[in-house]
Amino acid sequence: MIGANNITEHLVDWYSKYHHEITIIEKKINKCHEFDQLYGPISQHGDAADLNIQKLAGMERADILIVTTKSDSTNFVISSLAKSNFNVNTIINRINNMNYSKAFEENGLDILINTESNILQSIEQETSILAPWSIAKLKTNPTKEIIGIKINDDSNIVGKSIGEIEFPSHSQLLLIIRSNGITDTPAEHKTIHQNDELIVLIQEGKKENMIEYLS
Repeated sequence: MIGANNITEHLVDWYSKYHHEITIIEKKINKCHEFDQLYGPISQHGDAADLNIQKLAGMERADILIVTTKSDSTNFVISSLAKSNFNVNTIINRINNMNYSKAFEENGLDILINTESNILQSIEQETSILAPWSIAKLKTNPTKEIIGIKINDDSNIVGKSIGEIEFPSHSQLLLIIRSNGITDTPAEHKTIHQNDELIVLIQEGKKENMIEYLS
C-alpha cells in the first residue's frame, strides 16, 4: 500500500485479520513510526515513485498494490513503475480527478476509485432507499464489481444474523461498516442493523437483483 493515511489504516485492520503480508511505503518518517507502533514493522520509509524503494519494500512479491496518495500524477508514476518492473497483477488506484482516468486506463491501470464520485454517491445514498454505489470493478471473467449498499429500516434483513441471510449466489458480503463508522468483519452470528453499510462483491450488472433481495 502507498501512503499511511485513514484509508490504508482501515485496510491494514482488515487484511491483518487474515494474516496477509502487508507493507506500506510512506514518505513521512513519523507516519511510518506511527503505523509500526500500531501494527508492527510494516512500513518502508521512502518515496514510492523511486524504483529502489519499491524494491526494498518487496514489490516483486506483491499480489495487490493499493495506491492512495492525493496526487493523481504521483499515483500514475508509482503504479506504472510497479506494473512494468514487477508485473503486479492487481493495482488499485485512488483517483482524485476523473480527467486523469483515460491516462490510467490506457496504461492498463483500470481499477480506479474516484473520490469525487464517491462523495456524490454518498449524498445519493443518504437521500435514497437502498441506493448502491460502485467502489471498484475487477478484471475477472465474468466481470465482478464491489459495491456499497446502505441498509434502511425497511430492509428485510434488518435484525437478522448473517447466518440467516441467503445472499444471491452471484454475491459475497465482504465487509460491514456500522452506523458509528466502525468496520466489522462478516461472521454468521453477527446481526445486520439499520444504517449499516454493506460492502458486497457481485457480478457486474447484478445490482438490481441485490436491491430486490434486500428490499
